[in-house]
Amino acid sequence: MSDNYYEKGANHYDHHKELHIDTVNGGDVGNLISAFFKADAEEAEYKEVVEVVSQPDNEQPRDDEISLSPSRRAILDLLLDLADKGEWQKGVTADHVKAMLKRVLGLGETPLTGKEAVQSETLWKLLEKGRGNRVKIVWQNLTGYFAARKLLPSSIGAPALNKMFFNDDNGYTNIDKGRPDKGLMTPDFESILPLLDAYLPKV
Repeated sequence: MSDNYYEKGANHYDHHKELHIDTVNGGDVGNLISAFFKADAEEAEYKEVVEVVSQPDNEQPRDDEISLSPSRRAILDLLLDLADKGEWQKGVTADHVKAMLKRVLGLGETPLTGKEAVQSETLWKLLEKGRGNRVKIVWQNLTGYFAARKLLPSSIGAPALNKMFFNDDNGYTNIDKGRPDKGLMTPDFESILPLLDAYLPKV
């Protein structure tokens, strides 16, 4: 029978081995066939081991990628977008402010502990619970805080600062509620001042 049993131009992918036996004693035929197929079995076993070893280990998530709920992730994204709109002063950039925001919200190379961890959860509570647009109100409070710390222009008032981030002056009075020297802070926001001061950008 001819070895060329494929039609001309056909693709074939069967890989076969041939065993030619001329003159062998009957008792040796079984040994030859066993050795022949044993080589294939050992090769297949080796390939399987290599495949298992090549699988990557389960990587631990980075500390700054701690799993957040979808709602918290959305809040963080909004805050980071707002940071990009600021006219930051004293050599501070939006990236510095973003790093601070992530840190005070508990995202960083090392977890917050003790009072800082409690204050971080208070900040999350301010962002998540209460009346009105919580992210906007808390950012207005933070704007007042940043302005008081000279990281935003001190020559403009609350309405102009509000327009910087929101293109209007709606609710600008919330900015003054974030200024420590005004005496208008809510108790919860005042309680997080040590946390904000600890991670305030210093360049």
